[in-house]
Amino acid sequence: MPVFQSADELYEIYDEFFKLVKGSEEAKSIMRSYMKSDTHNALVQYIYHKPEAKMTWMESDDGGIDVVFGETDLNPELIFEMDVDIGHKFWLGEIELTPALARKQIESKGPLSKALKVVPQLKIWYPKYREYLLNTGRNELVIG
Repeated sequence: MPVFQSADELYEIYDEFFKLVKGSEEAKSIMRSYMKSDTHNALVQYIYHKPEAKMTWMESDDGGIDVVFGETDLNPELIFEMDVDIGHKFWLGEIELTPALARKQIESKGPLSKALKVVPQLKIWYPKYREYLLNTGRNELVIG
């Protein structure tokens, strides 16, 4: 059984979590380290399967990250595609990007060199995601 039973459940949890971190200094640091492309208006899109969902990041007006859930006309430079369970484990810090790419647990499109520069900065959010789930009574998502 998948971690999230519907796209709506995923959007609700990720929306509330990213509200906590998207304007943080870490988010601003990620956006500062990202070399913007002239042909893309978003940094990354996460495409999830089982259930089907999408999450796209773009720069916010304050230099942090805005998150768009669902279908969008944004044109992301990086795309990561994976099952929802893999994505959830990634945000918990239980799966690292490079081995997951090698095992085809995560498929990527776009310049991987940019992804490898940004992803290490996300590690500071892994314990925050776990803490968020525990604080909101979603212990079953942490202790699976």
